[in-house]
Amino acid sequence: MLVISCVFVVLALGSLVRTTTGFGFSLVAVPPLALLADPVTAVVVAGLMSAPVSVWITARDRHHVDRRLAALFLGFGLAGVPFGVWLLAVLPERALMVAIAVMVLVGTFLVWRRTPIPGGTPTLAGVSALSGASFASTGIDGPLMVAALQGSGLEPRVQRATLSVMFSATSAASLAGFWISGRLTPEVGSLLLVGVPAMLVGMAVGERVFRRLDAELFRRAVLWLLLISSVSVVTRVVTS
Repeated sequence: MLVISCVFVVLALGSLVRTTTGFGFSLVAVPPLALLADPVTAVVVAGLMSAPVSVWITARDRHHVDRRLAALFLGFGLAGVPFGVWLLAVLPERALMVAIAVMVLVGTFLVWRRTPIPGGTPTLAGVSALSGASFASTGIDGPLMVAALQGSGLEPRVQRATLSVMFSATSAASLAGFWISGRLTPEVGSLLLVGVPAMLVGMAVGERVFRRLDAELFRRAVLWLLLISSVSVVTRVVTS
């Protein structure tokens, strides 16, 4: 019962963060899920649970989508997904935990420092492909894309909507890959039963936060969550 309660809280927090910022579901959710279950199950559950949130944001903010960037993200992001699914299938558990730890630490640093990734279309294309592969293998994608958009000059709502288009597509492609590779296990199904109501709670609260909470204050709260996630997953890697 304690594990189920913890899973509910983790997935609700992940949903809240993605609804508010447009990214961060897996950064918040994957490390604790990997401790509560196993790394592969954590990646699959986080990937499946983030999909409806991204689709909802895309539908709600569809008029704010930058169509040129969205098309670029979709093409190259989807191209990276098969490689990520393959990595998820061949990496041993410890190597997968190390990969998750690295992505969490890099993601936390990028969010903390607000680090822009310089370059134009080629850079965005490369980061999109890497993000698609990262999402399918570790469940983590957002910080790379956010860093690539730091210098774009786009309004926050446009960034959130445009990123959600890509995240919706890579989630759907990853779902197909998980199904083909036999990753949709009974354990994944049981966690999804907990995750659906958690997702709805997180989305409802997240939308209120998006409208009312000071952006800088919320950013600091997210950073604390990411710091806790980083410490937990690194501890797991070191002690395993």
